[in-house]
Amino acid sequence: MASITELEDKVNKLKPEDRKLFEDIFDVCSFTGKLKIPAAFRAKVTQYFCERNENKEITESEEEVVRRLETQKVIRTFNKWTKEGALFNQLRASRPGTRPVEIEEEKKKINEHIEKAMGNCDFCEPRKYTPEDMFGRVEGRHCITAANIAKYDAWSSIVIFKRHNPLEFGQEELSDYIEAGFEWFNRVYEKEPGFEYPFFMWNCLEKAGASRVHGHAQVLIGRGMYYAKVEVLRKAAEKYRKEKGREYFDDLFAVHDSSGLALSDGEVKILAYLSPVKEKEIMIITPGRPSESDKVKAVIFETLRCFIDKLGVTSFNLTISMPGFGADNDFPYVVRIVDRGSIFKTTADIGGMELYGSSVISADPYRVIEALGEFYSK
Repeated sequence: MASITELEDKVNKLKPEDRKLFEDIFDVCSFTGKLKIPAAFRAKVTQYFCERNENKEITESEEEVVRRLETQKVIRTFNKWTKEGALFNQLRASRPGTRPVEIEEEKKKINEHIEKAMGNCDFCEPRKYTPEDMFGRVEGRHCITAANIAKYDAWSSIVIFKRHNPLEFGQEELSDYIEAGFEWFNRVYEKEPGFEYPFFMWNCLEKAGASRVHGHAQVLIGRGMYYAKVEVLRKAAEKYRKEKGREYFDDLFAVHDSSGLALSDGEVKILAYLSPVKEKEIMIITPGRPSESDKVKAVIFETLRCFIDKLGVTSFNLTISMPGFGADNDFPYVVRIVDRGSIFKTTADIGGMELYGSSVISADPYRVIEALGEFYSK
């Protein structure tokens, strides 16, 4: 079973042309961190970091746990073009409160939390308790738009799902959310053509930045330039094309594919990103407009359902970056999905390292792509 801790060795064993392509985009290296654990602390760290079975019984000896702790391998990845970097240490996934056996307990708690929020929910009656845009609302079969009462930008609105629970949705519902969002982009552009840089965003539950439990996504459209991080990505792809004479996103997929971190469904490319912003980040790349492609919407749906149903994710961010209206470039549609952790944990998943250093990652991308591959093949 492949692991991110073996990435450096895997790259060294690639065919020369594949290795060169990898090194054109990424820098990867590994380090060993060592420490000593006092005898008085051994029993306690064993409880913190030991492997457990489904019954929460310890399956490792104290010596085995201490050995893992005293010598730790860290993998560093760096995207030379986007300047994104990550530090992987699988040991961090064994910190207290993050064990897989807690997933079922988490699901029960989260459903209770969501149901409780129905007691005083404006979004359950959006026509009465939300503002509308100057051109009115876009209404789909399973959602309706509302103007964002505290706007991100001049044009900033919400796609409110008709189902309260944001984790309960089928393929038809998710497709409708996306289609309504893209129809909102069209209406804004028709009304004010100067606003031409759309962005779709779903912050699911509080840990991901949502102010309301009720399912909803954000749609906004900028003027003058793409939103900052989308512009960084676009500029990186443009620079890569000029300097390498190749398409950045094609090569990005090829690099992940040769490393065992990608899947493809025709024109839709899926990869477990090597320099993720945070846990389990998946990138979906397609030239086709998601609102008009059943295949793209199906891949997004299957990815989210895998996150929720198989990987135990309850709070996540999903964004869709896309070409501007009338933009003369080869920028594709880029969907990024990232796990934000449990809403019941008081510790934040993002700290000073993520803001001003490099992202520190617990989840192994190989486990994520493996889970997706199994889920898609059902």
